[in-house]
Amino acid sequence: MIRGKIMRDTNAGPGIIFVNGEQKPFTLETHWKSSTPPRVGAVVEIGLDAQGNVATVSLVDEASLAKEQAQKALNLASENGKQYLGILVARVGMPTLVAIGLLTIAWLFFATITVQILDSYSESISFYDVLKLVNSGGNLQWVGSIKYAESGFYGFLMYAAILAPVAPHFHSNKYLQLCYCAPLIYMVGIGLSMYISIRHHVSDAQGMASGMVGQQAVEKMISEMISMTLKAISMGLGFYISALVATYLAAIGVKKYLASSATV
Repeated sequence: MIRGKIMRDTNAGPGIIFVNGEQKPFTLETHWKSSTPPRVGAVVEIGLDAQGNVATVSLVDEASLAKEQAQKALNLASENGKQYLGILVARVGMPTLVAIGLLTIAWLFFATITVQILDSYSESISFYDVLKLVNSGGNLQWVGSIKYAESGFYGFLMYAAILAPVAPHFHSNKYLQLCYCAPLIYMVGIGLSMYISIRHHVSDAQGMASGMVGQQAVEKMISEMISMTLKAISMGLGFYISALVATYLAAIGVKKYLASSATV
């Protein structure tokens, strides 16, 4: 069977189909094999006899056409994806791409920290959830409902940090080699932001008591509360994986930068 298209239907005599660059006649009574009448523009399957004349004509239903078009688009996307992936692997290198992929998984899906909210209840959140917490003001009371929060600009910076190690492979500027350090710098920055936020909230809570007790006592209470808050936070598998991968990438970046500086 080969495909063709109806150029003229059979309402006024024999119809005409366009197949293999030729126009061929067909009739409703002799050649048409579908229950739906032929219509202009419809795609059909055509059977030819030994002399190349039309033997049968059958309508190709729209569902089948849509499925075939989708499959073609999928195959094309797959071919293009393999081509671009090959280019990316050739330029960036498989070790770096694997590290970036592992970092992405660790940040998005693995538990980075666990907060002991009550003696019998704790909440584990990913690094992406930590960004939501920071974007919400860094108050640990938000941990239980953090999935409804937004990461805001911090989320954008996270993806920028993930993609940063790719940049040196598309531009020759030696300083771009330091983009490999972006994930580690970002993690450290978020950690410091969380610590400052915790200290700020504790200070606010203790500020109300400053009129009732001495300044030295208040400072001691703040220190003890910060210590207790930090003890309630433990690091998860996601933290150790991402810290290890980020350090690995940073080491590559520093090494590449020093090598490029030495050859200038």
